[in-house]
Amino acid sequence: MGFDRALRVGSDYVVASTGVEPKLVESQVTPTGMLALTFDLGPSVPEPVQVMVDPNLGKVHSLEPVQKIPAITSPAEPKPKPP
Repeated sequence: MGFDRALRVGSDYVVASTGVEPKLVESQVTPTGMLALTFDLGPSVPEPVQVMVDPNLGKVHSLEPVQKIPAITSPAEPKPKPP
């Protein structure tokens, strides 16, 4: 299965699970050959989801929220100014 087909399988899985049409924001091939796809579900769903697709089987293995790291994925609080 090529990238386009794996992307479609992952996207279809997200739509079936959430009812939301996802937008691909990142893709990566893992050392085991799995395709990790990260999708943005729009402003109504604050956290992206990650789907692992096995391109050999055409099967989705997980649907998990991507963990956010404060100050990296969101702006840091400004330092208070000295009096």
